[in-house]
Amino acid sequence: MRLSDWPSLRLVIPLSAGIIISDTIGNAWAEVPFWCALIAVALSITISIILGGRKPRLSGLFLSLSFVLAGALSHSLQMRKVRVEWPDRYGIYHGVVTSYPLERERTYKVELTLTDSLYDGRNIYLYLPKDSMARAVEPGHVIEFDGKINKPSSDGVDFDYASYLLSHGVSGTLRVQAKDWHVMPDRDGATLRIRSVRFRRSIIRKYQEWGLSGNALAVASAVSLGEKRALDDSLRQVYSTSGVSHVLAVSGLHVGIMCWFLYLIFPSFLFRRRAWIRELMVMGILWSYAFLIGLPVSITRSLVMFSIVAVCRAIDRESSALNSLGIAALLLLVVNPSALFDMSFQLSFSAVLFIVILTPAFLEIYEPRNPLARYVWRVTVLSLSAQIGTTPIVLYHFSGFSTYVLLANLFVVPVMFVVVALSMSLWLTGWIPLLRGVTVSVLTWIINLLTRVLTFISELPYARVELSVSSWWQVLTIYAVVILVFLWYKEKRTHHLVQALACIAACGILGIIRGFVI
Repeated sequence: MRLSDWPSLRLVIPLSAGIIISDTIGNAWAEVPFWCALIAVALSITISIILGGRKPRLSGLFLSLSFVLAGALSHSLQMRKVRVEWPDRYGIYHGVVTSYPLERERTYKVELTLTDSLYDGRNIYLYLPKDSMARAVEPGHVIEFDGKINKPSSDGVDFDYASYLLSHGVSGTLRVQAKDWHVMPDRDGATLRIRSVRFRRSIIRKYQEWGLSGNALAVASAVSLGEKRALDDSLRQVYSTSGVSHVLAVSGLHVGIMCWFLYLIFPSFLFRRRAWIRELMVMGILWSYAFLIGLPVSITRSLVMFSIVAVCRAIDRESSALNSLGIAALLLLVVNPSALFDMSFQLSFSAVLFIVILTPAFLEIYEPRNPLARYVWRVTVLSLSAQIGTTPIVLYHFSGFSTYVLLANLFVVPVMFVVVALSMSLWLTGWIPLLRGVTVSVLTWIINLLTRVLTFISELPYARVELSVSSWWQVLTIYAVVILVFLWYKEKRTHHLVQALACIAACGILGIIRGFVI
């Protein structure tokens, strides 16, 4: 088992390292002149090609170096567009609303893309006073406002809120008074993002017309549209404490259900000599769905992997799950380098990576013959693999983890499969009154049952254990130790255990040094 067996996954590491270096420096654009860095990337790629088969190790070194530099440059370019030195004075701005108002304690928050010539394309959060005019704002409205835009700040927040906003492309924030803003008469609703937001809202309104409400509406909207605004704090807490909040994200489960349904609609015997047409139709429909719901990270990752599998199937070639995962990560990081610091990106890729690596090893240890026992064991193995992969990140971000996650997943996985299928089928059955009534009733009953069971699990003693990982190097150490122990188990080589112990020792030494420095 070698990293060189998965070339795409191998390239993710230096690309991620370059992004992290750029973020650590804070302003790599100023530290590394653009043309020098670009020339360095070109030289590294050229040397790696020239050395090619003669000196593969040296060629690989220069190729990795080029990806480090490319990652640093791409992140620097992105941050150069996001970081803005706003004028220290009041000014008049124009912007297009790209989200529906989100109700806060005292204000409504809307996302705005500025259209002024100097700051064109910059995104900000605009906080509007609670009144009827703010509630009537919709995506596509053009707003004129007066105020002093501020850089993202972490004041009064427990985590690094400024970095969070910058990594999500938000350049500033501003709270305005009622007299300082108004909606312009013209609209600009032609962008794909705005159309996606409007589509999701129109489907949610249809859900409400068809009889969904409360928790049923919130969960159905989350799992079918990726729209989580309807989830109240208590429901989010229930899913989080029980350790199954990941099922509320549109992910591989949804892609799998839709693939299964589409392959039934387009049977293979209709495309005997042109299998690629079938795969193209299925992938086209799936990607259209992903664009309509705003291309969340989890479904984008799944669709890239499914697309690679579909291409391999169409040309009668075998595909590698880890290579597909690596290509998905490369594409997402090239398009949006800051996605590396997005928690959903980290959780999504770490979960799939460890499922692919650890699940076969667990199934080699034991595979029951009884169908029920086999199902329980496989769900347990999948949950355990994903939990091992995501626990270090969860500890870093949330300072704790759920102790009954395996128990919860035994119930949630099959039930959520039904919930997702019914939520999506409602798009078709909703236009037929009889089928709509049955679908809504069954969906509401299942979601309410699911909520009661998860509430019971979340209220069990010690449902959540408080344990924190305070720095990224500790997270990386945990991953290194887990992977090295796994390699020792697979290859039975003692030096892997020695390397794992060395990682633990290095982590301890760094902790001691950090303590002295502080």
